[in-house]
Amino acid sequence: MAVYQISRIQVRRGQANQGTGIPQLASGEMAWAVDTQQLYIGNGAVSEGAPGVGNTRLLTLNDLSAQGNLLELSQYSYAVTLDIPIITGASASSPVYRTLQTRLDDQVSTSYFGTVGNGVADDTAALQRAINQQYLNANNYAYGTSADAVKFRKIITIPPGIYKTTSTIFIPSYTTLVGAGELKTIINFVPSVGNTSPAFRFVNDTSTASAPSAIATTTSTNQPRWIDISDLSIHIFNQTNTGMQMDCVRNSRFSNIRIASSESELTVYNPNNIGIKMNALSDIYTCQENHFENITLSNLTTAVSAKQDIVNNMFTGCHIQFARQGFLFGIERSGVSDAYVFSLGGGNIGEQHGPRQTTIVNTKFYKIRQHAIYLYRGEFNSVSQCRLYDVGNNNTGDTTFPEFPQIFFRTSNNSTEEIQSSRTNSLNSMATFLTVPYLPEVSGNVTYASHGVKQFNISQTNGTDARSFFRLPISVAHNGAPGGSISYTIDYTYKSLVTTAGTKFTRSGRMLVTADVDQKYSQLSDDYNFAGPANSINDTALAFSCALLDISGAVYTGAVGQIPYAIGIYYTNTLANDTGNFTFSYTADPHFQII
Repeated sequence: MAVYQISRIQVRRGQANQGTGIPQLASGEMAWAVDTQQLYIGNGAVSEGAPGVGNTRLLTLNDLSAQGNLLELSQYSYAVTLDIPIITGASASSPVYRTLQTRLDDQVSTSYFGTVGNGVADDTAALQRAINQQYLNANNYAYGTSADAVKFRKIITIPPGIYKTTSTIFIPSYTTLVGAGELKTIINFVPSVGNTSPAFRFVNDTSTASAPSAIATTTSTNQPRWIDISDLSIHIFNQTNTGMQMDCVRNSRFSNIRIASSESELTVYNPNNIGIKMNALSDIYTCQENHFENITLSNLTTAVSAKQDIVNNMFTGCHIQFARQGFLFGIERSGVSDAYVFSLGGGNIGEQHGPRQTTIVNTKFYKIRQHAIYLYRGEFNSVSQCRLYDVGNNNTGDTTFPEFPQIFFRTSNNSTEEIQSSRTNSLNSMATFLTVPYLPEVSGNVTYASHGVKQFNISQTNGTDARSFFRLPISVAHNGAPGGSISYTIDYTYKSLVTTAGTKFTRSGRMLVTADVDQKYSQLSDDYNFAGPANSINDTALAFSCALLDISGAVYTGAVGQIPYAIGIYYTNTLANDTGNFTFSYTADPHFQII
């Protein structure tokens, strides 16, 4: 049948926000709210089968526009569509529903605030706006420290991309920044020439969006705290800036972060080129109880710097590479040369004690020109399970010319444990690289234990002539100058493999070696047990001695200009045709006078 006429559809019109609003519509009757631009249809009577009397709103294109918000109308329930749904409410028939808008607002992306992440556009303002609106906006429910504010604090995610910043990003308390991964979310900090400000600086609770706080306004109740930053990189392009400046930060966590300058191997000295700088206002308002996990610090003058009284911070599983200095504690760099600024006596406020209770564990140091760790002032700090490769050699290699001890603790009451160093394997033997000075892996005032068990071969010597065996480092100052004193406890086992039947034996013992480097004396004693043929003279056939060695590997004689640089251990073995394996480990107790 041909359609030749369409009657005009009558729709009731009115204003939803005037008078009594939209009236009850008849079944199937439609109404248009002119003021809100919304469309309704009547449900009909219950007697007709309607679930309830009322009007149902119909969605239109207007609801999808910028003026509408479809997400506030759509309901979401977790896992409600599963064959066996997860019960989110009191029962399976009453799940918890939330609007899609609240579901999507659980996490916040910096892209919501206009970040581009293409490495060209300046994202400084957008990144800072995202942080300010979440944590420094007085109109935000999350603002402040009340119990109600806690549940509104959001995680700010930074999507993959390269985010160019040209000035400092300020981080207040409770901030949580999560990138997509170290080399997926990259902050490229490109300040103007001459600008020495840090890429990130942490500010206290007196900060506002327009006025970041100064460290001098910090108290125990407002200091920056409970901050969590992870899974991103900070690249510093001018080599004159710091990655993260931590002003009195406490109870915060930093993980899976890479901070690096642009050069592949840093050769230019700059005192402001620091990966993490930890500042304190006093020994009360200080950086404390922070955890740094899987942090990579590369191509920097100093990886971690803390001159002041920081307390109880932990570094776990970190990677320090291509730097002039690893950890610099209780002292800072000079602004005019590659030197140190000493604060003798610790008279300045916030510098009386130096770093305390710092834990550095399972951290790898690679191609560090000077020290992996240099602690000038501080106590109760511990370093354990760390690996040192090409450290303290000014990047010339272990077997060329070591210039610095790899770890130096000037003050006492600190500890090291299970330190593995490539220098030990390279310079321990007297058969190779004898003319290369053996500066210690660890020096100052701290006990050091060799890593694992070393092994050398012993054979018969001619008469009582002592044969070169192995060498040990002497105590030195932070700059590699010999001085102080050192004592070694060497635990050893010798397994004789002599071919004469019935004369094989095992001897185990402990040698004590003491060297007074200042007075140029050394002494060795040996206490041992012997397991072999009864009444055998074999146990006395093997004897050990020591001597100080100069920089060329020659025995120190006191000649003019001669300076001891190592301790040589020698042996004599008068047992005919004897050969065997000598295994040993040792602990060292250096002492360097504190001035």
